[in-house]
Amino acid sequence: MAFEYIKNNDGHYVCTICSVVKKNQNTMHYHMQKHEGSRPYKCPDCDMTFVQKYPLEMHKKIAHSKEEPTLKCPFEGCDHTVFKKEYLRVHIARNHLTDTLKPWIIKSEDSTQYTCDCCKKVCKSYAAILYHLMDHAKQTTDAALRAKLEII
Repeated sequence: MAFEYIKNNDGHYVCTICSVVKKNQNTMHYHMQKHEGSRPYKCPDCDMTFVQKYPLEMHKKIAHSKEEPTLKCPFEGCDHTVFKKEYLRVHIARNHLTDTLKPWIIKSEDSTQYTCDCCKKVCKSYAAILYHLMDHAKQTTDAALRAKLEII
């Protein structure tokens, strides 16, 4: 099905079904595919389907591969391993730096967005704000912590 792409006054794309706004046409395309129910990428090992090929590839690697994750958490006593740096960033933020990062998070009244108190960047999920705040955490004066964060 061909999708109709409508732009708002800011030049962003607006979904004709639910009015969600996306900056890029390709992002809007994937969003609209979800409305249509189009999930053309199916896992050959289970029933999961995906709108994009990359999430399918990551799913196969994480859920069905014999390959072991290679990135290990640098914090002493933690044996957590992951396949991707972004997963490690969020793991560290959630499990090791919660007390450090929480004061930098401004949560909206309706809990639909989070704002960085350092630079005022707005994120739409808790994982996204944690991922973002890791850049600020790297600026710490704590040399030992900074060394652990260099890998991410």
